[in-house]
Amino acid sequence: MRKLPLLLLVLLLAIACADAPTPTATPAPQATAEVAPPTTISESPTAEPASTADGDPLYLSIIWHQHQPVYYKNPETNSYVRPWVRVHATKDYVDMASILNDYPTVKATFNLTPSLLRQIIDLSEGARDDYWNIALVPAEELTAEQQQYLLDRFFDINRGIIARFPRYQELLEKRDGGEEYTTADYRDLQIWFNLGWVDPDWLAQEPLAALVAKGQDFSEEDKVVLFDEHLRLINEVIAVHKALQDSGQIEVTMTPYAHPILPLLVDTLAAKVALPELEMPNRFVFGADAQEQVRRGVSLYEELFGRAPRGMWPAEGSVSQQIISMVADNGIEWMATDEGVLANSLGFDGFTRNSSDTVQEADTLYRPYYVEGQRGGPVAVVFRDVVISDRVGFIYSGMDGDAAAQDFMDRIHAIRDQLAADGAEGPHLVSVILDGENAWEYYPNDGKEFLHGLYSRLSNDPNIITVTPSEFLAIAPEQPAIEELWAGSWISHDFATWIGEEEENTAWNYLLETREFVRLYESGRREAPSEQALAEALDLMYIAEGSDWFWWYGADQNSGNDESFDQQFRDTLAAIYTTLGVEPPAFVAVPIIPQRAADANRPLVGLISPTIDGVTEAGEWDNGGQYLAEGGVMASADNPLESITYGFDSDNLYLNMAMSGDATERLLDGQLTILLKAPVGRVPVSNFSPSQSLLGFAANRLLTAFPRGTFLYEGAAVEGNPIWWKRWPLAKVGWSWPCPW
Repeated sequence: MRKLPLLLLVLLLAIACADAPTPTATPAPQATAEVAPPTTISESPTAEPASTADGDPLYLSIIWHQHQPVYYKNPETNSYVRPWVRVHATKDYVDMASILNDYPTVKATFNLTPSLLRQIIDLSEGARDDYWNIALVPAEELTAEQQQYLLDRFFDINRGIIARFPRYQELLEKRDGGEEYTTADYRDLQIWFNLGWVDPDWLAQEPLAALVAKGQDFSEEDKVVLFDEHLRLINEVIAVHKALQDSGQIEVTMTPYAHPILPLLVDTLAAKVALPELEMPNRFVFGADAQEQVRRGVSLYEELFGRAPRGMWPAEGSVSQQIISMVADNGIEWMATDEGVLANSLGFDGFTRNSSDTVQEADTLYRPYYVEGQRGGPVAVVFRDVVISDRVGFIYSGMDGDAAAQDFMDRIHAIRDQLAADGAEGPHLVSVILDGENAWEYYPNDGKEFLHGLYSRLSNDPNIITVTPSEFLAIAPEQPAIEELWAGSWISHDFATWIGEEEENTAWNYLLETREFVRLYESGRREAPSEQALAEALDLMYIAEGSDWFWWYGADQNSGNDESFDQQFRDTLAAIYTTLGVEPPAFVAVPIIPQRAADANRPLVGLISPTIDGVTEAGEWDNGGQYLAEGGVMASADNPLESITYGFDSDNLYLNMAMSGDATERLLDGQLTILLKAPVGRVPVSNFSPSQSLLGFAANRLLTAFPRGTFLYEGAAVEGNPIWWKRWPLAKVGWSWPCPW
């Protein structure tokens, strides 16, 4: 017979859920095509396009969108919580641009977002990230917590990349097999994560080629070599793009400051254009913020590249008629979005394609359109071919690289043939637009065979001419006009990814509450500690308006670590209050993403009917499910629970809660609280615990055990508030230690 510190019998348990309504779209607004004056487009292109002896060439614009969200940086350590800016710099940003040096007649466009550029600059000036810092810790000095961090996080890379390196694969299999790591294993893992996130072109050159050849048994000195190369590549990101733009081979474009969904900042009701039944948060209307986001993006671009930007990729291709004037006011000549936005703007559901995926309305899709705002000149808009763009982003990675490049070219030629068959009057522009950093880890050898195959074919094809959008608009300034631009994005030509789900709407309400608070200081109704403090608070406010926070809320996207983004978003809001000398309100401490249910260490296999007397008889809990604290979901230095075993019979729910040796002292003046959802009909419910933590379900029973009594008390929820009222004794409690009272 084994004694346990605490045994509880609790009654009632159920789970409830609700279905969300499915929104429907409204018909698109009608628009007409008219020629608009090309008054805002520069007459001199970035560089003269290549000439061709063959008539009727088809122009191709490839736009690579390079972006990272603003990651939280600990102000005390100057360290970012995530390494993705650094490792995409070492694996993607430099080589994606520099590969064009081998193909001087190929033109391309690169969109570099301000949030990415600011963090690149910060890293070049001495900031680090947590992965970088822990990799530099001498392996023999790693704490148990740091060792676990390495095991948990240093395989955050595509498994195909790991498989390319035998030692990295061996370390993964050793971890997954539960084998004990040696000091040399930990050091090799510190190296291999950071080697794996380097582009193959740089791994083939010294000094990193020597590390790859060495393979294992790395030294602490090897880390110095590795991170010197990381820093070198970080420092080259902006420089290589500036040099290529200055030479005329590429165009660098910008995105508004913190990557916001501009139409939603102007008015969140823009989401209802496409989805009128969408559930909405409290209305957010801050057009001046949208204007400032564009202005700041332009200002940073001018500072870094020594010229004004011509083109803009609005975050997530999100556009609306209401943003045109602010775009024109800031000198932007053209912007880009998705073909679905064009279709809706022209009043039809979408472009049709034949069995080969060739657009049948080719003359309509493959050209820019002008959009006129209430003020300023017209802004040209180019619309991406979604099929070809998505094949590069998602399909070609599963194909032979050379075959994929040929497929790309065949599709471009099929468009040219379609235009010729239709007798369409050119010139025409095909726009291929996609993320420039995320696809390549899924390609063999980081996509080298595909990119070289594509660029070499484009270099030698006289009928397909690569240009930047600014070049094309200088070549062919007379283009049709759209009467009213549809409010939508490059994802389903709506805004549902960022607004409408419960988590997303809660985040918008948090944002609105904080924005109204900051407005009190802007208007002078409250006095800021200093002008600098107000400026810093506004900068944080604009960062909080970024789209990436809202991307990870809701069920439509999943990073695998959404809770981290939730924490960073709320930390940013909290920092706004503290910057202005005010204690952050309680709501910013409440997670928007509820804690998700964990799997039991041992599943329940049958009914149990234990005696609740403070002791456990052999076998009476064996059929119950069990959660263990050691290495499990409850593991925490501050958690007295060792395990929770649960089960039920026809009448009762049983909980067996084993606590650590000091539990007696912890509970003498405390209490143990359990929250449940019971099937008792329409009663008030609460989504919060008594401490105002978000539960992740709607509870209507709060059960509290006090060491000074032998009963469990029920609490009643107050609907709509995190408030509980104690009511009546409900269940029996068994204690394993003699109570001194």
